Amino acid sequence: MTESEGAAEAADDALHRLATALVDSASLVRAVPERLRVAPVDGLPPGAVPPLQGLLNRLTDALELPRLDVVPEPAGLWSVELALSRRLMPGSGAYDAVAGRGECEDVEGIARSAAAALPGRPVVVPAHDGSPLRCWTAGREDRPAVALVTACGMPVGLVTRWMTALSGSYRVVTWESRGLFTTESRPGPAALGDHSLAAQARDLSAVLDGFGIRRAHVMGLCGGAAIALAAASGSARVMSMSLWHGDYELGGAVPKTDHQRDVESLLAMASRNLKRATGLHRLMRRPSALDGMRADLAHHLIHPYATPDLLHRYGLLNGAIMGTDCRPFLAAGQPALVVSSPKDTTAHPAGSEYVAARLARANLHMLPDGDHLSAFDAGPELVRLAEEFLHDVTAPHRKDT
Repeated sequence: MTESEGAAEAADDALHRLATALVDSASLVRAVPERLRVAPVDGLPPGAVPPLQGLLNRLTDALELPRLDVVPEPAGLWSVELALSRRLMPGSGAYDAVAGRGECEDVEGIARSAAAALPGRPVVVPAHDGSPLRCWTAGREDRPAVALVTACGMPVGLVTRWMTALSGSYRVVTWESRGLFTTESRPGPAALGDHSLAAQARDLSAVLDGFGIRRAHVMGLCGGAAIALAAASGSARVMSMSLWHGDYELGGAVPKTDHQRDVESLLAMASRNLKRATGLHRLMRRPSALDGMRADLAHHLIHPYATPDLLHRYGLLNGAIMGTDCRPFLAAGQPALVVSSPKDTTAHPAGSEYVAARLARANLHMLPDGDHLSAFDAGPELVRLAEEFLHDVTAPHRKDT
């Protein structure tokens, strides 16, 4: 390979990474009505801005995303723009290669390839009250079904690693929270409608109906564990459940972390009305709002705070999850795996211990390491743990989906 061929291949690789990052950030890009700016964290020489802007325009157009403005420096960007910049433009070096690609003829092909990778394009399924749910599926239809219930307000990208890890052996389905995401057919999210925990639990049945799945094994992460638990307690369609670093309301039975108390307070204020949410959103626009967020996940974690309306809706939805007593759901009789870690400072591990002790057929697995967000990384040990549990509970029912 000649030096020029090697440089072109490196540039194409960088361009593909940029396209993949745009797909991963699409929910956030669509959520904000104002035009967003992005910049590498260490800045760009002014001469690199026009070619990079041209390539970025071609990519966003091919992906049917709003255009973004490339600026030479990150100074002055607000929190959402900084989160996007960290995902799209982690450093100027790679983007020197992208900008040097010039008039690349295959930008649209690169965009199509990125869009076709997991999780792929969503399927819109109506909930029982008509709310549109953005859903995804992966894996063969004749395999046992696993429904991933992610944290409230989080884009599908947060569970893509789990989809990839499990879809080789299972049919995996997942969806995003009702009323918090823009579909391609409308400029903003649909009316929120019912925001109760019960309604969010019923969304599981709607998703299964939408994909023609009779029964499923349910995997809940963070607040999704409370939704999974509520769904399992009221439906025989849930064959088993694994609950990962669950965030539960259990009355005064267990302690809560400082994070849980702080978020509950914020959600209570945001849920009151749009005016209160607008005031809180001004605080969330500050770059300091990203403090403590992992840079590789900040573009997902900031999504429910991206606009005043989203923050208000998030206050209602996640407030219902965090404020509904889960103790009545502990009569659920399905096999269950409950996972947490003493190092989780986000959702108190004592909640998982309490839940596991009271479910009739639960096993508790306390990981020696791993914080709350590591549950979404689908690392080898976690995948092994999930697959062992799923193998045990699916072996007698391989065709019962």
